[in-house]
Amino acid sequence: MTTIYCSLKLVTLLDVPRKSKELNQDASDTAGWNAMLFYLNKRKCLLFMHKPTLYCFMALDIVKKDLIEFNRFFLQHLTDQLFADRLLSEKTKSFLDSISENILLKPTDNDKRIIGSMNDCIYRIRFYSQRDDSQSLNPTYIGRHLNETPMGALKHAFPVDMMKVFIENQAVGKS
Repeated sequence: MTTIYCSLKLVTLLDVPRKSKELNQDASDTAGWNAMLFYLNKRKCLLFMHKPTLYCFMALDIVKKDLIEFNRFFLQHLTDQLFADRLLSEKTKSFLDSISENILLKPTDNDKRIIGSMNDCIYRIRFYSQRDDSQSLNPTYIGRHLNETPMGALKHAFPVDMMKVFIENQAVGKS
């Protein structure tokens, strides 16, 4: 089961129950994802971040009807970013299959390490959006730059490298 912890704005948009009985039990969930709704040029956007690796991907200019089939939405954007970062392989297929089995949305777990990293990414996304090149609003282009930036929360490792190791370890664990 994959848990996605949603920001308060996203909880409101998706009508996720704010109180969850299992929330306290899963507060230490280290393999989950966080999702944050933010606005860019007066448009709704989503940023997703994998907790152990800080690997992120985004969706720009979304509307509520895009989120009706949230599992498919999540997997499509994750697959697009993995492709852009050249991480698609047989091992990745196994990783994506394990994610797609059951996605559970929960209110935020207030993980300051992740929220701070996501806020930093949103700051950089706003910077990229102000550039004049044709790629500046391509979500996989921006995501690639974000994932190739060393993160202090990872002791200056690259999220794309950490995700590659994570996927390899998942594949070895299932063998």
